[in-house]
Amino acid sequence: MTATSSSLNKIGLTQRDVLHLIILQIINQAPTHAAAIYRVVSEKSRKDQTSQTRSRTYVYKTIEELQKTGLIEYQKQGRKKIFYLCNDGSHFLEEYRKTIYPTLEKLIKIMDHMRKTISSQTVHTLDVSLSDHEKRYLSKIVNVKVLIRWYTLHRLIHEKTLHGGALYRDMSLWFGWVNNQGYFYQVLREMDYDELVSSFWLDEETRSQRSYGVTEFGKKQYSILTTKVKEHLNEVHQALRFMIEQFHHTP
Repeated sequence: MTATSSSLNKIGLTQRDVLHLIILQIINQAPTHAAAIYRVVSEKSRKDQTSQTRSRTYVYKTIEELQKTGLIEYQKQGRKKIFYLCNDGSHFLEEYRKTIYPTLEKLIKIMDHMRKTISSQTVHTLDVSLSDHEKRYLSKIVNVKVLIRWYTLHRLIHEKTLHGGALYRDMSLWFGWVNNQGYFYQVLREMDYDELVSSFWLDEETRSQRSYGVTEFGKKQYSILTTKVKEHLNEVHQALRFMIEQFHHTP
C-alpha cells in the first residue's frame, strides 16, 4: 500500500471510493460515455504521481458498480451508452462537498502550517480553528507520536528544561492543534524510557510538576526525527491535495 493510499484510508476513503468520486464528478460536469470517462481518469493518473493507475477494465467495472448502486444511469445514443447522474448521485456529491470537502480544506491548511513550523523551527500564527470532530480527524491522519517527539526534543534542545504542562500547553501554539493530554504524557514517559529525555520532579515532596531535559542521545536522534516528520507531513499533504484536486479546487 502506498503512503497516499494509507492516508486516504485513515480519512475514511479507499482508492475505490476515490475513483467513485472522480467518475461521479466527471459525469456531473457533463453526461458522457465510458471511453471518455476512462480517458479523463487516465489523464488524472498521469498528471498526479499520488494517483493510482487504473486499467480500462477496472474503470469500466467501476462505472457498472455505480450504475448498479443507482448513482448513475445511461441513455443509448447510437451504439454508445451516455451516462448521467441520478438524483442519488447528485445527492452523494453534495453530501461529500458539505461534509468531507470542507474538512479536507482545513486539514491541508493545518498541514501547510505544520510543515512551515518544522522547516523554520519557529512558531507562526494560524488563522484556522478546528472543531472537535476535525481534531479527531487530524489525529487519524497524522503520526501523533512522531510529531510529539520532534516537538519535545526541539523545545528542550533550545530551551534546556521545561515541565510537562508547559510542553503540552504550547504544542497547540506550534501546530494549531494538540492531541489529548493523556497520550501526550504517555509519549513523554516513553521518551524518558528510551533515554531521549531525562526527567525529575521540581518538588520531591509534592511531585506536582515533572521537568524534562534532553539527553545526548536525544540530540543525536533529533536530526533523524526531523527528516522523518518532514517526510510524513509531505505524504499526508499529498494525500489531502490529491483529494481536493479531484474537484478542481486549489487550497
